[in-house]
Amino acid sequence: MGLTQLVNLVIISALINLAVFARGLAALPSQITLASTHWAPYTSGDSPQQLGIVTEYLTEILAKHQIRLVVERYPWMRAVKLANSEGHIDGLLTAVHEEAPALLFGQVPIMDYKVSFFTHKDSDWSFVDESSLLSMPSPLGLIAGYGYGEPIDSFIDDPEHRQLVHAIKGDQLQLRLLKLLEYRRVAVVIEDELVMQSLHYDKSLIRQAGTLNHSPFYLALKPSLGWSKPLLRLLDQEFASLENQQRLDSIISRYLINAEPTLRESTQP
Repeated sequence: MGLTQLVNLVIISALINLAVFARGLAALPSQITLASTHWAPYTSGDSPQQLGIVTEYLTEILAKHQIRLVVERYPWMRAVKLANSEGHIDGLLTAVHEEAPALLFGQVPIMDYKVSFFTHKDSDWSFVDESSLLSMPSPLGLIAGYGYGEPIDSFIDDPEHRQLVHAIKGDQLQLRLLKLLEYRRVAVVIEDELVMQSLHYDKSLIRQAGTLNHSPFYLALKPSLGWSKPLLRLLDQEFASLENQQRLDSIISRYLINAEPTLRESTQP
């Protein structure tokens, strides 16, 4: 093959790739509607001006590509159901694979969350590793349908532990869990550290009792939408961008300014 022919092939290949890429961009929607729940400070805030860390972050990223983000908030189990059914909801604003296995997920998470254990202040139990669950007082209070990561998810799913778990549904879930803990209706609750900091609640009776590792969460879309895969690929690039990660840190810092101090983590017994 001559040099001229090789150059022509390279040019043709580049033009084809560009055309494919352009078609992918052209297929993207002008608006997406995602379901979520009130999960401050991630998906909502203390006022209408505070949209939530993830809501603000994703709104900015999508706006660069002329895509408008609409977020509708429901009780979590309903949000998941809507995202998995026919209708105007295109997916979930935040999710982990265990919560919505039928949806499509990107490769790069939006950000991480950090799940911790909380007990009444006079409890001496703490989570150190998986073996700690064997001595955990019960019941364990948690939110139905949430993915907490391992080893908690396996513990919850084990039929032998069904009587040790108290799962709640509906609205104001985090505050309700704290009330259950305060009145000793549950012995332990699990929740993200930033969420606990954002709650306006007297936490003097509550003690932080260990934490899991940081866990990633993602945006999830219906597989039936023709633009789901190209949009997820685009968002993977955006979420991996150093510039966007720095922007995310800036948004997080702004929300933490108004957050309450982290609960004191107990010393191990």
